[in-house]
Amino acid sequence: MSDVKRVLITGAAGIVGTLLRPLLRERFESIVLTDVQPIDDPASSETYVQGDIADTSFVEQVARGVDGVIHLAACVGPDYSFDEVLTANIVGTHNVFAACRQHGVARVVYASSHHAVGFYRRDDLIDESVLPRPDSQYGLSKAFGESAAAYYSDKFSMDVLVIRIGFSDKAVIDERRLHTWISPRDLMQLIDIGLTTANLGFEIVYGVSDNPEPFFDNANAHRLGYR
Repeated sequence: MSDVKRVLITGAAGIVGTLLRPLLRERFESIVLTDVQPIDDPASSETYVQGDIADTSFVEQVARGVDGVIHLAACVGPDYSFDEVLTANIVGTHNVFAACRQHGVARVVYASSHHAVGFYRRDDLIDESVLPRPDSQYGLSKAFGESAAAYYSDKFSMDVLVIRIGFSDKAVIDERRLHTWISPRDLMQLIDIGLTTANLGFEIVYGVSDNPEPFFDNANAHRLGYR
């Protein structure tokens, strides 16, 4: 039985957060939702707190009393400038990890992106051990988040799972995304691994389903129990 009963999900109003909420409600007793955007339909097991993760005091408030954090909040996409990703993706991500350390939250799932390794060739089947090669300012910000995750895990003994998410939605919308798509069910499975695996330490996996001609070797996820 997992000791994780109350979880915080940042970026809960986004596409991925919206897809995950029904699955999270099935898995965890209590969920704290936060986003800069309003959420007008919280369920009985959900508590919504509006705010900006770039605000240190806000993050410290919402991280208090939770057993685990699913950190999704970010400006998502390769077209953002450095100034645009700086606040949410870099400052906000550091605030989340720092607040978790302050309040003793030992389990974090960090939503990274395949854009953190986007300058590897598509015909190179890469695994979790490759160095970051960002393809955009967005990818650069996610590479920072992965380094922050490693630092807080190594220095403060937090269990952190980094998921390099490809494309997450209910269905695939074009041929390119067919190689990087992950279903909501599979993403929830990875999150569950990140929040419940004992002595996880720091691990990186790819957020992809069993797609044809994959770009990534996801053996590390399978080693952790992903199917």
